[in-house]
Amino acid sequence: GDQGRSVKDRSGVEPLMNLRIKDTKSTRRVKGSLDVIGETGIQSEQTAGKLHNAVQKTGAITIEAWVKPANTIQDGPARMVTLSRNASLRNFTMGQEKNQFVVRFRTTKTSENGIPAISTPAGSVKAAITHVLYTRTRGGRAQIYLNGKQVVEKTIAGSVSNWVSNYRLGLGNELDGNRKWEGTY
Repeated sequence: GDQGRSVKDRSGVEPLMNLRIKDTKSTRRVKGSLDVIGETGIQSEQTAGKLHNAVQKTGAITIEAWVKPANTIQDGPARMVTLSRNASLRNFTMGQEKNQFVVRFRTTKTSENGIPAISTPAGSVKAAITHVLYTRTRGGRAQIYLNGKQVVEKTIAGSVSNWVSNYRLGLGNELDGNRKWEGTY
């Protein structure tokens, strides 16, 4: 039924932003986790206005995910968490580029694709449960932490005044496909 297609927003912040799984044959639910085992898309039913508005207000963001990548060869970068439209237009993407985690974050000083990006050191992706946290201050100080330890810091200059308000939040793929990520959330 439809229950298997829905990933509920448990933030408690209205409006709730439930996600919908396009192809449930490419996912498996195990208690406390969601396995992505093939090409699918998991995306918000509505545009992610509440995320856009919060980041516009503060200029800052934290993106956090508990993931277990299926392997260390996925690239594209393979989209783990994305607020975007397609492969070249985004507000942000947290992804996997082979054995590195990558975050692209759009500002007035980056491309519409959020480049230049910030990447973790080579070899930092393991096929193991990993806590990945990206944070960026209004002033542009960007950091990625893996399992609670800072592994990289970089300045991503510019403001978020050019963020697009009608992008959707997606997991496991780009919003238009073609950048699948396999692993467990």
